[in-house]
Amino acid sequence: MTAAHAAADAAMGAECAMPGAGLSPALTVDGLCKRFGANAALAKAALDGVGFSVPQGALTVILGPAGAGKTTTLRMVAGLDTPDAGTVALAGRDAAGLEPRERDIAMIFDNLALYPDKTGFQNIANPLVIRRMAKDEIETRVAEVAATLQITHVLHRLPKTMSGGERQRVALGRALVRTPALFLLDEPLSSLDAKLRIELRAELKRLQRERGCTFLMATPDFNEAMAIGDTVVLLRQGRVVQVDAPQRLYDAPVDREAALFVGSPQINLLEAAYVPGEGDGHMVAAGTRLAAPAHLAKAFGGGAQRFELGIRPENLRVTEPASGLASGLASGLASGSITGELTDIEALGLKSVLTVTNPAARLRVLVDSAEVRTLRLGQQVGLEAVNTPRMLAFDPDGGRSLLHG
Repeated sequence: MTAAHAAADAAMGAECAMPGAGLSPALTVDGLCKRFGANAALAKAALDGVGFSVPQGALTVILGPAGAGKTTTLRMVAGLDTPDAGTVALAGRDAAGLEPRERDIAMIFDNLALYPDKTGFQNIANPLVIRRMAKDEIETRVAEVAATLQITHVLHRLPKTMSGGERQRVALGRALVRTPALFLLDEPLSSLDAKLRIELRAELKRLQRERGCTFLMATPDFNEAMAIGDTVVLLRQGRVVQVDAPQRLYDAPVDREAALFVGSPQINLLEAAYVPGEGDGHMVAAGTRLAAPAHLAKAFGGGAQRFELGIRPENLRVTEPASGLASGLASGLASGSITGELTDIEALGLKSVLTVTNPAARLRVLVDSAEVRTLRLGQQVGLEAVNTPRMLAFDPDGGRSLLHG
């Protein structure tokens, strides 16, 4: 158990702030920079101008791959590391110079750091014992949290006798037993099996809403971020790429890499060209002429343009192979049918993922598994785009979205 984690346990807890108009953000970080390495010329920039706000009573998720700067950001907020530049403000108060125990923050780190000589009960109760809370109140709170996290059976066991998932839940319980101004959660569900992870992320969201507490959680899992976040802060290589509501991050990613990172199966990206003409013009992609949806035609301003077309796998449907190129737009479908060979079928239970390949493209399609029964590998199939207003367009060189202002 590190001194930093002990300081976190010792921090005095205040009641969670309820969301409401006129409240200062629970947390504001502005221009955070941090480099690691003794040699300034070779030092690695872990954070480069990171800035965002966390509203009172909200659940904000920092999303990004390993090395994006998620943990470093949380450590700056907790006061465990000092930024090279930038500020951290807690409820409008500059946190510079405040020790971790003075910040009224509860923290869960991915390395857990439980007290090895204390039972599950003692680990969870430790922040309340330090605050000299009444014994009956401590027992009541610990019992409630343990029941929620399904760890009542480990309360009288030492961490070395627990599974990784049980230790993770004890660490989570130690934070949730308190009522601080801000919770910092660094991949708190990473050691849990898939079923329990889904159950606990729903429980976390419920607890956060009912108590009106403020959570800042880091995760590399976009499914987790989409499921529980009110707002998602997408980090990449120490920089904020996009701050948005989860669904908007999926529907309107700011660039190609964001579109690829958020979504499974990954988005289909096709080399394409826009050709103005009658109506909204058309596009040439995957060896087929497709009617251009109005929002893309508007983005191109009526001029011919080379671009990268993005189509999510769920926005394609399987049809009969096209006998030729079609024109015109009907029922919201793209006019042309992309024809290709069915080269792979990945069964995922309720849904299946198909891979369709032709000389110009390789596409992934998400379909109901019932549709797969009539298909066989090697056959020719057609693909039509549905939900064409959800098509995306990216600069083929820099990768930025052509649909953002």
